[in-house]
Amino acid sequence: MKPERILDLPHAVNLRELGGYQNINNQTIKWRKLLRSGELSRLNEHDGAVLADYGLKYDIDLRSPSEVTWSPDRVPTDIIVRSYPVYPIHDGETSDIPVNQHLQYQSHVEAMYDPYLVMVLNEHARLAFRQMFIDLLANDQENESLLFHCAAGKDRTGVAGMLIMAALQVPYSTIREDYLLTNLVYSQRDPDELRKQIANRHANQLIQKMNSVFSVAASSLDRTHQLIIDRFGNWDHYFKEALELSETDLQDLRRLYLE
Repeated sequence: MKPERILDLPHAVNLRELGGYQNINNQTIKWRKLLRSGELSRLNEHDGAVLADYGLKYDIDLRSPSEVTWSPDRVPTDIIVRSYPVYPIHDGETSDIPVNQHLQYQSHVEAMYDPYLVMVLNEHARLAFRQMFIDLLANDQENESLLFHCAAGKDRTGVAGMLIMAALQVPYSTIREDYLLTNLVYSQRDPDELRKQIANRHANQLIQKMNSVFSVAASSLDRTHQLIIDRFGNWDHYFKEALELSETDLQDLRRLYLE
């Protein structure tokens, strides 16, 4: 599979590369290091072999534990799979987010009804994204890649993509364009067939609602970006204060993923 923006893997959903995007310092995100996608439950053995050949090392699953149970990822066994659900989980559910861990920054997120704003301010979501960044830092070998995904590869994955590219100092205009590529991807396929792939009648109401609409609106990301600027001044301050990443962490990320 050659490096290209929208990857042609027939059983994957909205599988895309982040390589090639340029940041404010004229550095470029390395190819074959960062992938974003929808759910991976329909992959076959050949698909898994293609991803393995692509260098996939980490599979970061942002879905709820129930979604993971209903539609587990089908990837080679030597790939490290992490469960970092962005939405709060129910009693009795487990994930790979360390238990009894807390972040110092506190937000009155309970007063917000916009799920995008909740994803960047809610403590559980921030813990999930912090863990994602820890794995991004651990993915420190050449020719090895990390993939992050949710169900449709649009909302939770869209926010994750924004965070990663912002940490790599990619301009917001570019982040926004990549986010909106989801609309192009889904316009090329039968939405009813896609709904059958990821919809599950047992999914909770919020997840079902977000996964049933195969498009994204720039205004959702715009509001989230502006919230970060208004509250923290810039993205680096958000990463340091809200996700508790250090300056060294940010510099290491840029060293690993930029050229």
